[in-house]
Amino acid sequence: MKTLGSITDVLLHKKISGSPDLEISGIAYHSGKVRPGDLFFCLPGTRSHGRRYVEEAVAAGAVAVVSDMAELETSATVVTVPDVRMALALVSACFYDYPSRELAMIGVTGTNGKTTTTYLIDALLQNSGAATGLLGTVRYHIRGEEFPSLATTPEASELQAILRRMKDEGVTYTTMEVSSHALAWHRTIGCDFDTVVLTNITEDHLDFHQTFDHYLASKSKLFSWQGSFPLKGGRPRRAVINGDDKHWQHFADQTPGEVMLYGLSNHCHVRANDVKVERDAVNFRLETPVGGTEITLKMTGLFSVYNSLAAISVGLLEGIDLARIKAVMESVAGVPGRFELVDAGQNFTVIVDYAHTPDGLENVLQAAREFAPARVLTVFGCGGDRDRTKRPLMGEAAGKYSDYCIVTSDNPRSEDPEKIIDEILPGLENQIDKSAYEIEPDRKAAIRRAMELAQKDDVVIITGKGHETTQVFRDHTITFDDRQIAGELIRRRLKQDGDDIT
Repeated sequence: MKTLGSITDVLLHKKISGSPDLEISGIAYHSGKVRPGDLFFCLPGTRSHGRRYVEEAVAAGAVAVVSDMAELETSATVVTVPDVRMALALVSACFYDYPSRELAMIGVTGTNGKTTTTYLIDALLQNSGAATGLLGTVRYHIRGEEFPSLATTPEASELQAILRRMKDEGVTYTTMEVSSHALAWHRTIGCDFDTVVLTNITEDHLDFHQTFDHYLASKSKLFSWQGSFPLKGGRPRRAVINGDDKHWQHFADQTPGEVMLYGLSNHCHVRANDVKVERDAVNFRLETPVGGTEITLKMTGLFSVYNSLAAISVGLLEGIDLARIKAVMESVAGVPGRFELVDAGQNFTVIVDYAHTPDGLENVLQAAREFAPARVLTVFGCGGDRDRTKRPLMGEAAGKYSDYCIVTSDNPRSEDPEKIIDEILPGLENQIDKSAYEIEPDRKAAIRRAMELAQKDDVVIITGKGHETTQVFRDHTITFDDRQIAGELIRRRLKQDGDDIT
């Protein structure tokens, strides 16, 4: 059992009011999850401060509290620090004995493509015989055992606990998505990454970051925090960067390791040539420093080519041979909620995708345009309590690449769904007139309307929620899965049309 003094020794700036000899059995930052013997961290939140929940935490058994406020009314021992989030990261890594030192760590950041890229990297590593762990938006897994995702990148204490469990259960490689929020809030401090990956950078989360420069700086931390020493143990530190992204040189300048560039440009080390996009596949010629081969993915869209190139680059750095890489890339059927086909026997195409940024939506719709023999119909909205500046940009992207749009709700959260839609419309109307779109705030009704409008060879794109299975409103959350609802509505239409497939 560790003591309060031993695990807070890592903090340079601290004041302990009480005994440092208290035994600490766990770490918590949510008062509802405190167990007897825990050290409770009063995290500052976007709506309230953790200090409001100190007495609840102490009543539940917390023996000490970490806060950025010296004056707390509590009977527990108090550790005062200048930055609670930084303290949580440092103390958690210490408490769990720095598990990332014992794992080969691969971190993937970027605006779009993180989930698919981590899936592909994990598939390559598993196929090569490694015992793997995966942390991301859709799910976590430890050696094949799946767990619900807590967040794209969990809070520092949960992250270190999971990494320790991975190590204890024999994992050798951990691949994880690293969000800009996590980097800004220091969640990955204490994570020692071998290889870091950049998918792409476009504007996102400006509700949180305020400026693109802050967003870029947050993403850059994954690379700069590799330190200045090019080795981790005996393994060289590496960076894999999208060489077609206009910020690639900025990221390359942050890392101490050698850089592998991927993309379509001639200066990239790993390249795709002769790209051909089809409805449910994409083909390209892969060129690498160790040779070339033809690749046919079971996923479609140019964005899938970039995601696969990132994963291939990691595979090459890990010494996986090209024949194995080809076989694995061609075997992966896709990632839940990422350009996922919903096929119930209809004569039009329905695709569900998680795209929730202007760039992501544009990529998805451009991919649909590549193979669509008829119209592209788009159902989309924007999330509440998120970056409002991207709403007209989402409308503009949808209008530019769609023949018809149905504007609806995403996760409105605390906002009025109709007011969110009002902020989308200026961008949409820059691209199309009012005859080319309609508004339906009820998301299920919007999807139903798209199913009614779809004709032979049309492509219906339902974006924003992807793999999600709930819809979040101001005061309640409902079960909601775009894929399931679309499938049910297609089958209902087929029955009504006299084409009963059940």
